[in-house]
Amino acid sequence: MDPGKYPRVIGAGIGRTGTNSLNEALSVLGHRKVYKFQDAISFERRRNWASILEAKEKDVLMEALKKELEGYDATTDTPCSFYVKEILEINPSAKVILTVRDSAEVWAESYAETINSPSAKHMRKTMFQEFFVPFLIKRAGVVGAELDDPKTDLKKVYEGWIARVKAEILPEQLLVFNVKEGWSPLCEFLDVPVPDVPFPHVNHREDTKKMIARAASSQ
Repeated sequence: MDPGKYPRVIGAGIGRTGTNSLNEALSVLGHRKVYKFQDAISFERRRNWASILEAKEKDVLMEALKKELEGYDATTDTPCSFYVKEILEINPSAKVILTVRDSAEVWAESYAETINSPSAKHMRKTMFQEFFVPFLIKRAGVVGAELDDPKTDLKKVYEGWIARVKAEILPEQLLVFNVKEGWSPLCEFLDVPVPDVPFPHVNHREDTKKMIARAASSQ
């Protein structure tokens, strides 16, 4: 196996932490193929992700991950961020970027209004069931809570996720990154020049809410 065929940068952030902005930034920095959440739910990939999310045996999981990620320069967002340690086994020299928000409160509010909105929850129950059924089970196992449950303390989930990533990844291999910081820390970590363009900031909360509402209404 040639590790160079697999991601050199692994995004460890969960949704609503600036993962789409990081995706765009990595593309600007020359990472031509960046794996994102939208790739995972595409028609041709949902079945393979189901086999990854449901895998009970390590060798089955690793082979399915290799199949899915071969040829990609980087990954961002879930479900790839559920498998940071496994992707590092595939390419041990990869660097890990943990995207974060200003605070747990800011993240929880953003998450509740977008990914955990009634429209979004309805979509997960009615669309792409071969993906979302195992995805939600895996997500609950990874973060230690069912995020669709209104009783879940989202702030605690966010803090727990950050602590878990920091505990599992070597400090020299990890960048904890708020996209508000812009190019400087990201480029220094990746050892690349700072580009002469503004840092991309996409997927703002209000835009995401409108997108989810449109998608839900089209069902």
